[in-house]
Formats: sequence, C-alpha cells, structure tokens
Amino acid sequence: MDEIKVNSIEENKKEIPLSEKIDKIYNSLELKDNKKTKEHKLKIPRRAKVSKSKLKKGYVGVLFTSPNKVIRGEKVKLDGGTYNLKDGNTRYTDGHEIAWWEGKYPIIWQRYDKANPTNLFPKEGDKNEIYGQDSIKLRMKQDLIKDKPKAGGMSIIIIIAILVAGYFLLKQFFPNMFGG
Repeated sequence: MDEIKVNSIEENKKEIPLSEKIDKIYNSLELKDNKKTKEHKLKIPRRAKVSKSKLKKGYVGVLFTSPNKVIRGEKVKLDGGTYNLKDGNTRYTDGHEIAWWEGKYPIIWQRYDKANPTNLFPKEGDKNEIYGQDSIKLRMKQDLIKDKPKAGGMSIIIIIAILVAGYFLLKQFFPNMFGG
C-alpha cells in the first residue's frame, strides 16, 4: 500500500516545469494575436435611419445615449431648429450639430443629461449653447395652452334634432296638447 502512494507522488513530481508551461501559454497567445480578428461595423439604429422621402420633408435621426450606455434612435422633424421627442421633451439645434452617418443619414447626437445636442466636430471657440429666436420659439411651444376642441356647430344640430324628435313624440302620444 505504501509503495503505491510513494509511486504516485513521484510521478506528480515529474510534471512539466513552470517555465515551460508559461512558454506554452505565451506561444498560444501570440498565435491568437496573429490571427485576423473580424471587425464589426458600427451600424446606425434602424429607428434613426431617415429615408430619402423623409429627408426631403425635413426629418433627421436623433441618437440618444442613456446613463447605462445604451444608444437608441428615433426620427424627428426639424421645425425651425426645434424638434419634439417621443418622451414629450422639446429640444433645439442651430444645425451645426447635424452629422452624416456614412454620408447618407443625417443624425443628431443627444445626451440624456443635456438640453442641447452634442456637437461631434467642435471648432475652437465653439460653445454648445444656443440662444436667440429658436430658444424663444421653444419656450413658446412649451408654454402654449391647448384649447379644448370646439364642437359648437355640431352640438346645435344635435339639440335641434332632439327637440324635433321630442315634438313629434309628444304630438303622437298627446294629440290634444298641440291642437291637433
């Protein structure tokens, strides 16, 4: 019994030295680095792609970055530098922030914590702030009080129809009441 245990311990001692193990690992890593890795092309989100017909109507794609590093996109229509988002916020741009994805799709990069879009290619002295007519227009849009829909003409017609129907019903059930 004791001889078997001793033999198994001696066999374990005859293993490959540590330096040779490290050399094997290093060589395998070099081989992996020498192989070509496939580069994935970054694609624009589908919801931010603007077709040619929408491009002619004044739409651009807006890419949003959220705090958890997720990028989402949507198509919006520029109206004098202002645009409304699906979440109800209204933002404005002066056009310097618009970039072209692959030369085909206009995009605006909007961060979650900024009111203005991010200029991807700033020049010296450029500030990412917009003041003037567009900001006034934006505030006017946000402060606009929406009126209730007016159905005055339709309600008058309905009231007259009810009165005529009531008159004919009363005349039919109570003919003596109206001199008939």
